[in-house]
Amino acid sequence: MNFRNYSIRTDKYGFTRYLKQYEREDCSNSPLRSQCTKAKSNKNCGIHKNMNWEYFKARIQQLLSEAKTGKLYRQRKIDVEPAFGHLKACLGFTRFSVRGKQKTHNEIGFALMAVNLRKYRLNRPNNKHDSPHNLKNRRLKIFFMIFGLLFFGS
Repeated sequence: MNFRNYSIRTDKYGFTRYLKQYEREDCSNSPLRSQCTKAKSNKNCGIHKNMNWEYFKARIQQLLSEAKTGKLYRQRKIDVEPAFGHLKACLGFTRFSVRGKQKTHNEIGFALMAVNLRKYRLNRPNNKHDSPHNLKNRRLKIFFMIFGLLFFGS
């Protein structure tokens, strides 16, 4: 394909992309036909390439193929993903019900608090002979933990 020109595109969010446009007169037997813009005919088809995007894709692929960074990426699947998977699958938290930065911050705080309270409940020793005094103390600790997160943790 032959180089045609450079183009600059700005999306609705104000992000600017710098593209190279390539063009070919007849794309009917071209191996790049699947990547060409969808023209009604096979004449004057073209390809747009974002060279910055291509560079960063190649750079990330190179980093992930190295042993050290590949190990870190695999560890992320063990450390981070199960908590969010549980949040979505078991607690049904798949989308926010509010708008605005502060409101969504509060809502995700409640959801993560529910996950932490569940962990707290599951990890404590199973003692069938809890006295009412100990049960009351645990409830007070949980109440003050929630109260502190709501009013003092932002």
